[in-house]
Amino acid sequence: MSLNPQEEVYKEYLNYDWAADTDFQQGLTEILDSYLTNIKEQDPSQTSIPNLDKMQLTNQAKSFFFCQKTGHILNIEDFEEWKLHNGDKFDKNAKIVELDESAREDDDATANDDPPYSSNYQNLAELIMSGKPVPGIKEIPPVVLTDQGSEPSAAQRKKPWEINQESSNS
Repeated sequence: MSLNPQEEVYKEYLNYDWAADTDFQQGLTEILDSYLTNIKEQDPSQTSIPNLDKMQLTNQAKSFFFCQKTGHILNIEDFEEWKLHNGDKFDKNAKIVELDESAREDDDATANDDPPYSSNYQNLAELIMSGKPVPGIKEIPPVVLTDQGSEPSAAQRKKPWEINQESSNS
């Protein structure tokens, strides 16, 4: 059972060391400080950012920073849904649990010898060619509404030679 390219991106995102990345930490501090300043302008009694807002800002900053740094496509809502449905693959540190050796051998037997895709475009192209859903794109079912059509009410257009015949008969 091998991970699809989007799951590889999710795994990389989960395993990213945010605490050690000083660029991210500085950017996050600026975002949170700016947000706190905006809150204080609206309500001077506010002294801190509500936890829910802080968590949302942090997640959005992580997603943006990760996409900018790696070039991957990552929709945070799709990631959270994936994480919810694949929770059994995580250990307590939010890392993906590695597969055992027998599962890896099965993966190696089914995997092709092509090098792994490295760019955003190639990942997207593979998802499209394999018919898998593309993250961030909403699936719209191909539904045709029946019994809601209309009957044609306009008269059929006359052909040029039919118009000429009517004018010559008059």
